[in-house]
Amino acid sequence: MSDNALVTAAEIARLANVGRAAVSNWRRRHPDFPEPVIASGGAPSFRLDDVERWLRKQGKSIGSQPADALWLALDANRAEADTIELIADIATYLRDPNAADPPKQVRGLLEDLAGSSPDELIDSLASRALERQQRQHLVTPVDLARLMVALAAPITGTVFDPACGPGNILRTAGEAGAGRLTGQEINPALARLARARLGARVPVDIASGDALRTDAFADSQADVVVCNPPFGYRDWGHEELGIDPRWEYGFPVKGEPELAWVQHCLSHAKPGGAVVVALPAGVAFRRPGRAIRQALLRRGVVQAVIALPPGVLMSTGIPIHLWVLRKPDMSGAGPVLLVDASHHQPSRRGQVDWSALSDEVLDAWREFRDTGTVAEVTGRQRVVEPIELLDEDVDLTPARQLPQPQTMLDPDALEHTRHHLTRILDELGGLLPALQETRPEARATTTINDLARAGALVVRQQVGPLNTDEAGAGPLVLTGRDVATDSEPSAHFVGTEEDESVHLRPGDLVVPLLATGDGRPRTRVIDGDGLVLGPNLQLIRVDESRLDVHFLAGQIRAGGGSRAGSTTASGVHRIDVRRIEIPVLGLDQQQRLGSAFKQLEAFESGLSLAASLGTDLAHQLTEGLARGAMAPPE
Repeated sequence: MSDNALVTAAEIARLANVGRAAVSNWRRRHPDFPEPVIASGGAPSFRLDDVERWLRKQGKSIGSQPADALWLALDANRAEADTIELIADIATYLRDPNAADPPKQVRGLLEDLAGSSPDELIDSLASRALERQQRQHLVTPVDLARLMVALAAPITGTVFDPACGPGNILRTAGEAGAGRLTGQEINPALARLARARLGARVPVDIASGDALRTDAFADSQADVVVCNPPFGYRDWGHEELGIDPRWEYGFPVKGEPELAWVQHCLSHAKPGGAVVVALPAGVAFRRPGRAIRQALLRRGVVQAVIALPPGVLMSTGIPIHLWVLRKPDMSGAGPVLLVDASHHQPSRRGQVDWSALSDEVLDAWREFRDTGTVAEVTGRQRVVEPIELLDEDVDLTPARQLPQPQTMLDPDALEHTRHHLTRILDELGGLLPALQETRPEARATTTINDLARAGALVVRQQVGPLNTDEAGAGPLVLTGRDVATDSEPSAHFVGTEEDESVHLRPGDLVVPLLATGDGRPRTRVIDGDGLVLGPNLQLIRVDESRLDVHFLAGQIRAGGGSRAGSTTASGVHRIDVRRIEIPVLGLDQQQRLGSAFKQLEAFESGLSLAASLGTDLAHQLTEGLARGAMAPPE
C-alpha cells in the first residue's frame, strides 16, 4: 500500500468500528491524535499509517473486512486516477480474471484476497465510492429503486433501464424476479461497474453510450422499463433528433429533455408493458410540455402520478414525481391515480422514512391496479378520469387536482386567540422602557475575545455531530435555527459514552452563527435547565460579578455583527461573536442598560407574536365569512 494513503474521519470511524462522533471526541480529548495533513473544506484527511499507529497504541481494534485494505489502497491513488474507474476495473477483473488485468495499484492485494467473495468485494467498494458521488445525479437510492420496481410489478421477463448508472434499479429488478436485465449508461466506467455488479445474477446486457443520441437497443422491447434519467440538461440531442420514430406523442422542445426520456422509455416497452420514470415535478405542469402530456392522456398511457417530498435525493432539493405509465395496447384509456406523498418530509436531504412512504404509495397503487379505483383521501389520493385533466394547462401535479382539507373553525379557540391578542396588545405599551436623549460620549471598547482572555466570559461551540432523535427522552437540543426563528427545540439528545455535549444553564447567552435576513444577530438568554447546545450556535457564559448578560446580549443585537462577520459566496452572513466590540462600563451601568435592553427585547418578541396571532386570526375569520361558517351579528 502507498505510504501516502489518506483517510477521512468517516473512514477512520469505519476502520475502528465506531461512530463518527467518537473520532471527533478522540481529536478533542487526545493531544497525541494525528494532525490532519489536509484540513480544508471541513473534511480533514489524515495519514493512514499515523492513524493505525495511534489506534494500536490506544488498544483499539482495527477493522479487518477484506475490502478495507483494498479501499484504502485505492483511496491513496485517487489523485492519480478516477476512483470509479479503478473500481470498475477491479469489479471487471473479479467477475472474470481472464477478461481483464487488475489495476497495478492493487494487484498484490487482489492476489491476497483471492479467496474472498467477489460479490462482497464489489458491493463494498461500489457503496463506498458512490457515497462520495451522492450529490451528483449518478446513483438512484436503493429505497427509491425498490419503490419504482414495486410500482412496475409483476416483474418478469426483460427489464430495461436506459440510464442505469451503476445498476441499482436493475439490481433491484433482478432480485424481484426479472429474467434478463438490459441497460445503457453514458458514463463508460459506471456502465462497466453495473455490468460487473449484475453479472452473476441473471443474463445481463449493459451498453455504454448516450441512450438518446445513440440508442444501443433500438430494435428491442422489454417487458418492463424503469428509469431515473438525468435531470434538466439541455444538450440532449434536440437539434439532431428532430425526425425520430420515438417521438410518437410529440417532439419535445429543447427545455423538456425529461419528456424525451419518457418517450424513449415507452418506445422500448412491449404493448401493455409497464414503464416507471422518476421526473422533476415541473414536468407535470410546464407549459411547453402540455401537448405531449395531452397526447399521453388521450392514448391512455398515464396510469398514475405520485408526488414525493422535496429532498428525497441527495443530488437535488427539488420535488420528484413518479410517473407510472403503460405502453398502449388494445384496452384503451382508463382512469388516472393521483397520490400526493409530499407530507413525508425528509429529516435532512436524502433521509426520508422510506418504509412509511412506500407503504402509503404502494397500498394506493395496488388497490387501484386491482380494482380501478381507490378510496378518496382529502389531500392525499384520488382517481380522476383523463377528461378532468385535459384542460388548457394539462397539469398532472397531484396536489393541484386533489380536494384540499377545509380548515375546521373552532369558535372557542378563535375567542381564546382574540383575548390573547388583546392582552398582548395591552401589555406592549408597558414593555417600552422610559428613555431620555443624552449626548453620546466617547467610550472605550473591547472585544468579546479580549473579555474571554481576561476570564470575564467563556465562548464555546458544539464540536462534532450530536446524536439526536425527535422521539427521544433526553434533553432538548437548541440549534442556531431555533434561536434565529425564535422557535422551541424539537430534537432530543441521545447520548452515548462516546458523545460529549454542552449542557446549557440559566444565564447562558447563545448567538446563532448565521445572521437573520436583516443582517442583525439574534440572541437568547437561557432561563431554565434541560437544554443541550446544538449546532450553529455560539455559547457565551459570563462571570456575573464582572458582566451583565442582558447588557451583552443587547450590544450584540444592536448590530455588532455587521463588523464581526463575513459573507459567504452564497450571500449568507456569518457571525463571529469573538470579534464583536463591547463598551467598557462598570457593572452598575451595565445592569441599568441591560434592564432596558431586556425590556426592548420583550417588546419586540411581543410585537412579533401579536403580528403572527393577528394575521392567523384574520385569515381564519376571513375564511369563515367566505364559507358561510361565520357571519356578523344582525
